[in-house]
Amino acid sequence: MWFGRALLPLFCLAVAVLATACVSSARLPASLPEGKSPGTGLVFGSIGVAATAPTIELSTLQFRAVAGDPAQAPGEFVFHSPVGTAGRLLSPLFDTPVDFSEADAKGTLFVARLPAGDYALVGAAVENAPMHGWAAHVYLADPGAVTFRVEAGGATYLGQFISHLRLGRDEHRIPQVQGVFFVVSDRLDRDLALLARRGQSPPQRVLNLSPGLMQLDNDALRRAAP
Repeated sequence: MWFGRALLPLFCLAVAVLATACVSSARLPASLPEGKSPGTGLVFGSIGVAATAPTIELSTLQFRAVAGDPAQAPGEFVFHSPVGTAGRLLSPLFDTPVDFSEADAKGTLFVARLPAGDYALVGAAVENAPMHGWAAHVYLADPGAVTFRVEAGGATYLGQFISHLRLGRDEHRIPQVQGVFFVVSDRLDRDLALLARRGQSPPQRVLNLSPGLMQLDNDALRRAAP
């Protein structure tokens, strides 16, 4: 679904002035595990965009509590990478700083403190903004409800997630974007260093789930780009 964006930035900037907070790299789901003082744990990782996809403006992974209400809004891990003038005008709405910039990708660290319990990655969305950011198309992908556990007093590392465009050709052999996916990798040491730079004390124990996620090969999550 394509939509014009020429008037959107000015409207969003007006909203941003009135808003109490920007969109951060980790937003909590509306429905969380219930229970009597379950304790909390840390979940962290990184999300970004491939250097080969400079028109990707917004990369998000959605998650929710397994026992949460599916009718409620999910949580999100988010990275906003401005494309063109329109993207730069929108950037005040987002608090997703570039924490790493490497030859093949750039992105941000996401950190959330959640009630202990079971969660699942339930969606992925990428906004591609060609035409110097003045138009955009949102592509959705299904990660297959990948579950992860947050333990009280512990830390769960999900991995690095880098968004890519899935390119192909239409019936006339004209190149076109046919979808999106995230490449998952284990960058625990680097992301622990980024966590320390954020002023967070290094967790004493970390449950590293990225090796398992790297074995997936579904619509949204892959170990490597084709």
